[in-house]
Amino acid sequence: MSELVKFAPEPGVALSDDESRALVDQTQWYHLFQLRDGLMSKGESFIDAGPSLDALGVPKDLSGKLALDIGAWDGPLTFELERRGAEAMALDIQDPERIGFASARRIIGSRAAHYRGSVYQLSGKELPPLDLVLFRGVYYHLKYPLLAFENISSAMKKGGTLHFEGEAFLHYAETLDGAPSGIDWGALARSEAPVCLSYPNNYRRSSNWFVPNAACLRGWMIASGFEVREMSEFTEDGAQRLYGWAEKVSDQSSLLEHPLY
Repeated sequence: MSELVKFAPEPGVALSDDESRALVDQTQWYHLFQLRDGLMSKGESFIDAGPSLDALGVPKDLSGKLALDIGAWDGPLTFELERRGAEAMALDIQDPERIGFASARRIIGSRAAHYRGSVYQLSGKELPPLDLVLFRGVYYHLKYPLLAFENISSAMKKGGTLHFEGEAFLHYAETLDGAPSGIDWGALARSEAPVCLSYPNNYRRSSNWFVPNAACLRGWMIASGFEVREMSEFTEDGAQRLYGWAEKVSDQSSLLEHPLY
């Protein structure tokens, strides 16, 4: 497995407002977020970083904490972690200089490092032990979500917190060809039976593989050494999202799959 590629240039001279606006115009953005007072990026996906972290149970004071934002893309949540006092880092498969991260880092004057690579490459050997991990909008895009949770756990301190959000099975399912299933799934989806929808990288016309109900998502985290402390759902306008936070309570996340006799 190849190593993560680190992007962390030395901070330069702070850009002027005019230089910052010019850089915004030259950059290809995905996220729409505030870079500094009066200056926004120009992406299509709006994110208000402060309230977003609050909703996930992230403390407002992260002084002395080492935090990693997985799936950071342009970095709005990474930079908010840094504003809250953390030594913040980002992890994403995207090249930080081809998306908005590098430009935002210059405009903000951030010291946050960016690691280019996959969560599958994350381990306890790649980075110092983490106090906090953001895992927002990622697990359902993965072919091996349980492996991702185990890798995250292996990179964290015991007692560290994992703040998660993602697509869930709460009331809607579709067939493999993308048609609504036509079945009322509410009782099963919200039961304590761990149920997961499985798709071949195509669900809701996007690159989605596994869509768990709350019990299944909790089971994945238990198997990876976490205990869920808070979990809520968001269902407005047909959405199916679960979010909350969990604590790493065990280092035994990579036990043998079957005991030896």
